[in-house]
Amino acid sequence: MVNQLGTSPAEQSKQHGWFKTMLIILTLLYWIFARYLERIDLTPSLTQWWDATVPIMSLPGFVVTIVEMLHPRVLRHLVAVYVGWSLARSAAVGLIQMLYDLPNSELAQNFLSRLQSSAPPAGGSLRVSGKTLEQDREDSVLVRVGGPGSVIISSEEVAVTEINGRFHQVLGPGRRSLGSLEYIYALIDLRKQERTAKDIPLMTKDGIEVKADVTISYRISTGGEVPTRARPYPYDESAVRLAAYAETVLLHYQVSTWDEIPLNMTRDIFAEIIAKYQLDELLQPQIPSSDPYLTITKQLERRTRISLEKSGIELTDLHIGRLDLPDQVINQYIEFWQSHWETQAHLKHADGEASSFEKLEVARAEAEVTMIRAIVEGLQNAQLDQDASTSQTIVALRMIEALEKVAELSQQAHPLPADLLPQLENWRQQLSSEIA
Repeated sequence: MVNQLGTSPAEQSKQHGWFKTMLIILTLLYWIFARYLERIDLTPSLTQWWDATVPIMSLPGFVVTIVEMLHPRVLRHLVAVYVGWSLARSAAVGLIQMLYDLPNSELAQNFLSRLQSSAPPAGGSLRVSGKTLEQDREDSVLVRVGGPGSVIISSEEVAVTEINGRFHQVLGPGRRSLGSLEYIYALIDLRKQERTAKDIPLMTKDGIEVKADVTISYRISTGGEVPTRARPYPYDESAVRLAAYAETVLLHYQVSTWDEIPLNMTRDIFAEIIAKYQLDELLQPQIPSSDPYLTITKQLERRTRISLEKSGIELTDLHIGRLDLPDQVINQYIEFWQSHWETQAHLKHADGEASSFEKLEVARAEAEVTMIRAIVEGLQNAQLDQDASTSQTIVALRMIEALEKVAELSQQAHPLPADLLPQLENWRQQLSSEIA
């Protein structure tokens, strides 16, 4: 694995080891140079002391050299080296503390020691989580500044790291090592997310404001990979990188992260779709078999899915709640429906009255025809009978019978006086008795 500077962690460790070795060699050379610079010769005195103490063997030459290098006149030249090294380290610790805003110099010194050491850092691995990442930055130098170090990432998350402010790599779940100054930029949750927006303000084509609820489910794109027991939350590294840097600056300098983008994008697309419909098209479509709710849902889901793919997000489900109208619009529709049904009732009543009038006219016409036929029959019978008085009686009797039939037909449409039909019956009986 290679960082942004073009060197791997192993190469960095090797370079650091060579640098320490060179410092040690240069210090020894300067120490030897200081010994020759002071021209100290302790051979006579050391030889005399050695012969008195160890007479069986002669004094070795390297012993004289070591004692001469430890002479105070030689060691005083190393004071400048030590002071310079102490001042440089103190300045480096102060710079690190100020640069990374560390609470005390001890943390800065530990961090500098980790940077200088080629061995793995001491201590256990730090468990990190997206929920506590900001708090971990306050408490841990490893998370605030970067590696070297070791972290533990949960199975449902993945980390995006940087070096020198540039993308470095994507670290999957498990125990992971951070290289020198490798910084955890973000932790992305791989689980399915669900968000709901209540009372979204929408404007129809005819300028009427409505409100609706939307619920969406989404996750980081899996790249077509199927979940397994070993990898329950698959992910596409390019999608993770897109999601990590998909930030938007909102009003009052608030920053929305990747998991807030889908709902905001859905709200905008939903508003664009509703703006193409009139309110009557949503509530009372011209084609009874059409379903504007289903059409809008499919259109919103398709457009949202395409837009989210550009940010490395995969839409899994979308649901639209019912449309809520303002009270003023509801009252207008109630008045319209009331007027409509009242009009329909008046039309039905008018149709009923017209039908009754038509039946009455038909009955009246039938009664007149019946009466005319009865009179004609009476006249014909009277002509056959030679008696004039009998003819008049027969004509009167036929007229009475015709009036009874007309009364019976008229009674179906309008009520008659109670004594009318009995009176006609009485007259008919009297005329019949005269003929007999």
